[in-house]
Amino acid sequence: MRRALRPLSISVVAAVLLIQPPCAHAQERTPVSEQSEKEKATMREKQATERETDEAYKSTLSKIPDSKQKVDPWGSIRTVPQK
Repeated sequence: MRRALRPLSISVVAAVLLIQPPCAHAQERTPVSEQSEKEKATMREKQATERETDEAYKSTLSKIPDSKQKVDPWGSIRTVPQK
């Protein structure tokens, strides 16, 4: 009886392995063209928020003054090497 079921079980496993890739492909997300208006509006809001955040970040960076002198926090503790 075991010998009779062995080819059947092998064929079932092979069929499952062959069917798996098309099933995985079918579970992909919907393309952008098929998104609902609500999803499109959410994406536009998210992009606008990211754009505003980037602009605020860049403007903040431009307000930081350039340092004219190197800062050495350990300068007063370190001894000057003698030549």
